[in-house]
Amino acid sequence: MRKRISAAMIAMAALAVSGCSVNKPVTAPETTKESPETTEALKKTETTAPEKTEAETAEETVSSTVPIKLPDYRYTRENFPRMDGSTATVPLGKAIAGAFLNIAPEKAGDLCQFNRTTQSFRNLLSGDADILIVGEPNAKVFKEMDAAGFKYRIENIATDALIFVVNEDNPVDSLTTDQIRDIYSGKITNWKEVGGNDAEIIPFQRNEGAGSQALILKHIMKDTPMVEAPSGLVASEMGELMTAVKSYDNSANAIGYSVYYYANDMKMAKGLKIIAVDGVKPNPETIRNEEYPHRNAYYSVIPEEADLTNEHVKGARVLYDWLVSEDGQRLISSMGYVSVMDVSSFGDVNPKASHDHVDNYTRLDDAPEGSLTELKPRDDYDLILPYEGNALYVSFGNGEEDGYSYLAGYMEGFFDVHGRLITDPVYNSIESMDYYDPVLGNEFSLPYYRAIKYDMPPDPSKFNSEDVDLPESSRHQQLISKDGRFVSPEYGYISGMKDHVMCKLSDETADFEIYDLDSRVVMTLEDLDAANGGTVREKLNIDYLYDVRYSEGYYVFEFSDGYYYIDEKTHKIALGPYGYAEPFENGRAFVRIGDYASIIDTSGKELIGSGYNMAVILSNGSIAANDNIKTDLFDSTGKLIKQLPYGSSVGRYDWGFYIGSYKDGAGWTSIVYDNDGNELVDDTGDFWSFGSKIPVGYAYGNEDGPVSSNSEDRKGIWLRNFITGKELYINGSSYANPFYTIEGTADVPYITVSFYDDATSRSSETVYDAKLKEVHHVNGGINVTSDKLSNKWMFTCSDSDSNHFEIHDKDFKVLLETDGYPSLYDGYALFVCDNASIGLAPDGKEIFCYRMSGSFGNE
Repeated sequence: MRKRISAAMIAMAALAVSGCSVNKPVTAPETTKESPETTEALKKTETTAPEKTEAETAEETVSSTVPIKLPDYRYTRENFPRMDGSTATVPLGKAIAGAFLNIAPEKAGDLCQFNRTTQSFRNLLSGDADILIVGEPNAKVFKEMDAAGFKYRIENIATDALIFVVNEDNPVDSLTTDQIRDIYSGKITNWKEVGGNDAEIIPFQRNEGAGSQALILKHIMKDTPMVEAPSGLVASEMGELMTAVKSYDNSANAIGYSVYYYANDMKMAKGLKIIAVDGVKPNPETIRNEEYPHRNAYYSVIPEEADLTNEHVKGARVLYDWLVSEDGQRLISSMGYVSVMDVSSFGDVNPKASHDHVDNYTRLDDAPEGSLTELKPRDDYDLILPYEGNALYVSFGNGEEDGYSYLAGYMEGFFDVHGRLITDPVYNSIESMDYYDPVLGNEFSLPYYRAIKYDMPPDPSKFNSEDVDLPESSRHQQLISKDGRFVSPEYGYISGMKDHVMCKLSDETADFEIYDLDSRVVMTLEDLDAANGGTVREKLNIDYLYDVRYSEGYYVFEFSDGYYYIDEKTHKIALGPYGYAEPFENGRAFVRIGDYASIIDTSGKELIGSGYNMAVILSNGSIAANDNIKTDLFDSTGKLIKQLPYGSSVGRYDWGFYIGSYKDGAGWTSIVYDNDGNELVDDTGDFWSFGSKIPVGYAYGNEDGPVSSNSEDRKGIWLRNFITGKELYINGSSYANPFYTIEGTADVPYITVSFYDDATSRSSETVYDAKLKEVHHVNGGINVTSDKLSNKWMFTCSDSDSNHFEIHDKDFKVLLETDGYPSLYDGYALFVCDNASIGLAPDGKEIFCYRMSGSFGNE
């Protein structure tokens, strides 16, 4: 069996940002105006901007320290516009989705399955896409749309450029377009012919499928054929080309080409320089004002005519306008693209000067550079942590108009808390193991890492925007304990569940091994099959093993004839089959018996009878269940204590539950109750949003009370404690957030209210507790985060005027301060700043620093 594995996934599992200035976005109260007016107004502002120095221009594409203001439109994964576009704009698409959904860009990959430039336009035409983030199309695309009578809106949102690099010791600083064409056609062969040393020119090329190769043919060579290069002078990887130009034959005689996005994002490897073309050096200003000759534009496109009652379409319109707004352009600039607008003219605060980071680590056992290719289990690591190492660039394209190379992430490695580098950056991905708890509605971490390596195909030029066929054996995964004492054999599949990890040798087999938290194998398929008289294997489909769960002594397996509870000690089937089953919580679990919902105990006894459509176990142990007529409330033993109105949906909070339904003319309505079934609020107008951890909700409104989120009369935010009835109106606030995460509900008993100052482009956030008392305020942004190993919930606060971050505990005590957005591992903070991967101990002391390289990569 051969797996379909995306090229970007092979290259790197996560998109990483290589700078200190990683500010989380903040929502804002106003949507942007019509894009033509906004664009014209901003162009007028550009003309009055003072002339920038070369240093200022070079720093322009670094992320702004002023929080980016998002439009006031609530995006979710369900209503997010169907984006399509060029492979070159995949990183931008991920950044957009990440910002709007408040998730890391690497978690937005499923929303950015771009289909290349030409096909993406066809998808827009056929109604299979809502918005394009796309490179410059060829003329045939517009002819197709004109022939179909398809009307569209198109805006230029960013620009890139084809640039040329030489060794920094080469005296040549500029070439003309004609000279470059003559070099690559073989007409000019010596540097002295263009004002340099008397030395042979070594012109490196890219492979035929590379995006930069398509650009040089389009912009430079045109109808002139390129000289056929020896195989040694054809780089199949962008990093390979950069390294070759820098150090070929220990001389300064090589030349190569790239795109500005790549070179700028890489900060250029030491030993290289970008030369001017036709007397113009490429930088954001010369590319933007079209002084630099060889440019490539990127666009946003939407249909002119569409159903605005469709949430996807409406969201696409909002996004389309926002991308040409000040804040949209700042996000584009922060990703390394050259924004159409000069974002420096809007008062952005430049990031503080880069630190001169130096390597701060020792190599394990003084091992030579590059020799630490495997993690060896040892007792003296105490705790191992991941770091980001060499940049990994992926090349997409087969010579068509949208071929490209972009930063896909970083190769990764491990270091320990003693500051020792214990593996070189040899892993394509290192992830902390986690699992999703369907009962608590959140993800939780386990004390393990999953470390992944991929075998690259023999010809890396085969990577493109399509999926790449690779055998299952090309993917190597290992389960590694957080203390480094345990390293598993290689597996093809590893997945977490509560207190356990399931591993399979490959996706092609049902054979599995389950580890507990002490790294012991506690059950295998052979154990399970033998304990049940050899009847399990024949009923176990490999596709059912992707969602095995565990809780309170029982595994939940799906077999071909239903769901079963398996006793963890005897490995025998204890209960089942059911149409569906969830793990036990305090000795009870939700199941489906035939077409009906029920709650059972560990003996299999049904606590509420049959005939219910849905049932939930409340946090106080009571049970709420609805049928086609009413909603019944039972106590923890299954005794009926109250009957409530019918609703098509029933759901729980930690402090109560809701009964919801959709009514013609009124839309979604809900009634919220406490855990004893006492009505707290009838939200027929759908004004209120509710938090799960505390009985506090928020609604948009004005001094007179809550209003619809779409109302022009909204002036601020109302907060209400639904248990006590206490209310608080906060005038001028733009948004509230009960600290949800994309994985679920944060275990944080607070709600935060955001403010945005249009005059200064500054944001602030104020945090309130269940008593509606202000407990914390920050001039910037605040995000909730969970320690990836300990599962402790904490806050990360960012400063509006710098790249400074503070990590707070639940009581808002400052634990650590960093110069980059941090990830936490057992209290240790890891972050990237100025192309250095840095680790801080819980006391704030730097214990590790690895300077990242941009000269390596697989494409």
